[in-house]
Amino acid sequence: MCRKSLLWNWIILTPLLMFSAERALASHDEKTIDDVRLYDETFLDINANAFRKSLDVAWLGTLSGWRMGGGSTATDYLFLQTHLKLNHQLSETFYFGLDLKQDDFYTSKPLDPPLIFADVYPFKLADIGLSFLGTAMVDKRESDLGFALTIGRRPRDYVRFSWLSVDHYYNEKNGIDESYYREPAERMMLEGLYDVGEHWEVYFDLQKQTPSDFVFDDQVSRFQNESYDYQLSVFYHINQQQFAGVNLRTMHELNSLFETTSSEVQTIDYQMAEIYWVNGVDQDYELTVGLRYDDFAEEFRDYQNQLSDYNFQLWTAQAYTALYHEYSVHQAWDLGLYAGWSERDKIYSASANPDDLNEGVQAKLRGSWEYHSADKNSQLVFSFSLNLDDLIDDPTDGGGIYFQTMF
Repeated sequence: MCRKSLLWNWIILTPLLMFSAERALASHDEKTIDDVRLYDETFLDINANAFRKSLDVAWLGTLSGWRMGGGSTATDYLFLQTHLKLNHQLSETFYFGLDLKQDDFYTSKPLDPPLIFADVYPFKLADIGLSFLGTAMVDKRESDLGFALTIGRRPRDYVRFSWLSVDHYYNEKNGIDESYYREPAERMMLEGLYDVGEHWEVYFDLQKQTPSDFVFDDQVSRFQNESYDYQLSVFYHINQQQFAGVNLRTMHELNSLFETTSSEVQTIDYQMAEIYWVNGVDQDYELTVGLRYDDFAEEFRDYQNQLSDYNFQLWTAQAYTALYHEYSVHQAWDLGLYAGWSERDKIYSASANPDDLNEGVQAKLRGSWEYHSADKNSQLVFSFSLNLDDLIDDPTDGGGIYFQTMF
């Protein structure tokens, strides 16, 4: 287990959250294989510092807003989550907006530029929207271009299919070097939110990027990748004070980097399943109880240096509960208890490298303080944690910050 300094996390967390997106944006075209940074308590850290479930439900039902959060997973690493969505209705026919997402929890990734869209609803008798999508980049090679078809109107009771050509103009407008795409990537997205009957609500966000093959300037080195990320949430609204939910996620990523001195292939698979219940005990209290399972696996192969080959896996099963209390017009506190079993294995193919095996109970107590607007549309939350499974030798267990506002 990594020792984490609470004071250090609080000092560095705010500026990192503010500037990490800007730094990532500068390396939009980075094509590398990055190390995975996961630790025994990573999935407890992510769960403990995540947005409250009731805020997640409210977020799905709004057209425009900004949420950003993160928390410590080790002395030197954070997980980050960002989503900015802006939608402006020019008339009953035309909409204009942008969408920006970031979800980094196992490695540092370049941040895609905001996706700009223009929606047109040309048919009076049918709620069907046609959209033009794109990203604006100073380097025109890296601009994306696509379209979308929407049945219904966001944010509720809609299905939206989007297609995007990644780095659409790269080969056409590359006058800088000799690099090019042998096979450019395409990104397909299917998203929707529907009320089913009186109590049920279903949200899905399915994203798939087709295989791409990029040739570097030296005409020898190549980078290939493909990925998908499928997420599904089901909500059952028992009454105005109570709801239950299920979250499912499966993710796959394949990266290959072939250079003169190495031939590296990285395969990543991740599954998450969660079930929870939220009860507004009275007007000022909210109780959350849940179970969560995470399973992350990485396979790394270097065909020119097999001493580096390994298989990595981290799985965690946890139970958690949290009590939220609003004690004034603008302030609230939140206490959460998270406990579970975690197993982390890194098995090397070569016998010369010692394997890294670790398993055991992980537990943490998280306290949060919230400052929110009077209308409850904006929340700023600071949290800190105690390491219950090693309270004597390593008592502090990092912290987190998140902010959500709906326009």
